[in-house]
Order: sequence, then C-alpha cells, then structure tokens
Amino acid sequence: MSDLIDSIIKTRELTADIFVKSLVDLENKSEVEIAQNILSEVKNQNEIFSEGWYSPPPFGVAVLLDKVPFGRLKYDSLRNFEFQPKQNIFFEKETAGLIYFSPINSKTNMIGDIGFTIYSGDNKEIQEHLKKVYKNILEVAKHAEIGMRFSDLCVFAINLFKDKFKLTKWTTVSSDSDVSINIGHTIPGSFENYFVFGKTFDEIKDSIRTKRVHLNEKENFVIPETCAFTIESRLEDINNPNLPSAYFHFIVCFDNGKKTILENFENIFKIANMDYIYDK
Repeated sequence: MSDLIDSIIKTRELTADIFVKSLVDLENKSEVEIAQNILSEVKNQNEIFSEGWYSPPPFGVAVLLDKVPFGRLKYDSLRNFEFQPKQNIFFEKETAGLIYFSPINSKTNMIGDIGFTIYSGDNKEIQEHLKKVYKNILEVAKHAEIGMRFSDLCVFAINLFKDKFKLTKWTTVSSDSDVSINIGHTIPGSFENYFVFGKTFDEIKDSIRTKRVHLNEKENFVIPETCAFTIESRLEDINNPNLPSAYFHFIVCFDNGKKTILENFENIFKIANMDYIYDK
C-alpha cells in the first residue's frame, strides 16, 4: 500500500475515534463546548497536528446547531464569522447540527477530514431525509473510477441529486460564479510526485488550501491509479424547507488501482443515536 494513502486512511480513522470520545453526553452543551471537547481529544494525539487545516473556523473545527427551520445550517461558508461556534447556542433534543474537523497527519501532511450532520431526535421525516442524503452522497463516491474526469463525476452527481434535492452550491468552496456546484477536492500530495508543502504549519495549511483540485463540472482532472479525494455535499430537500440542510463527507482512495471509500461513521452514529441511517 502507498504510505501516503495509508496515512490518509489512518488519519481518518483516528479522527472518527476522536469524535466518538468527544461527542458523548451532548445535551445542553454549546457549540463552543463541543468544539473544545473535540480539540481536547485532538491534543492528546501525536499522529496529527493540534489543530486542523481548514480555518477559520477556529482551529479547523466547525460546530453548527439549530432547530426548526434550521436556518443556521444553510450557511454560505464555514469561514464566515457568523457560522463559527457560538457560546449561546446549545444542543437540545430536536437539534440538528453540523460537526466537522480537518486533521493533518504530522508526519506526512496528508489530511483525513470528517464531517456529518448530527440528529439524535425522534422526527421520522428528518431521519429519512438524513438517510437519503447520506446514501446519495455515498452513491457518488461509489461511482468514481480510475480514468474518469472530475467534470463527468460531478455531472453524475448533479443528475442524481436534481430531482430529490434543492439546487444550491452544495459545497461552497469555489469562487467561480460559473461553477454551479463543487462536491469535493483532491487531497494534495496524494498523487503528485515531489509535492512541496512548506516547512511551517501555516505554509502546510496554505498549500493544502490552495493546491486542491476542486471537483466541479468544469474540472477535467483525470482520476489516476493512486490518489485520494473527498466527496462531500450539503443537500436540502426539494419539497420541504423545514428539513435541515444535511452534510456528509467521504474520502475516496485509489491505491495502485484498488479503491477504498472511507466512511468511518458507524461508531459515531451509535454514540449519536443515529443507527437509523443504516435502516433499509
């Protein structure tokens, strides 16, 4: 196995374990408290840096909580101050929320981001919506194959989503007004030879941010035999605006032609009472 792909897999697994430890007993905890719990667990690990690459939000951790009609989850960018963790917004019974962290492996500089929508309540319509979002984003990850252009994979996603979900910039990363959606990006260094990140933490973060290849309908990047990229989307129900905008983040790895999709949600969903995601 490629050492870099192995590093991505292990970093993602480690981050999932961090979430399992930090997301216990969330009731009445604020966005800031939840973010602090995650960062406390991060600082106990030697394999990753003590903060994430995607910042702001502070230290690379995003926590957004809201209840019906879930307006806070319809953010334009997690980098904007209004969508950074707040001290006066709390996790309650019928809260839905976004939780995300962007770790960097401290030896290889490979990233292993993980993010998801959390909902521990009893509303069956919300549960079914989250399950549908999860399965549709995963279907895009399953469709990816070696030799495929990013633009073609994005068009597949558009066609899969369009009759079920409201058309939005599902992931708002690109500043290109001609790009309708962006559903992921390459993991820098996972496929390039002699990739230079820089020496300082800020240089490493900036390299990851600026050298990603975005997965949109204009990008002709061709998936090589060894690489890794994210598949991530934030989807809203096409008919019911009172359902939360839901987000799930996967990583697709190709290692000398062998494909692995990194989910790593099973134990997180158990902690969050979200086993309904896997119901048929």
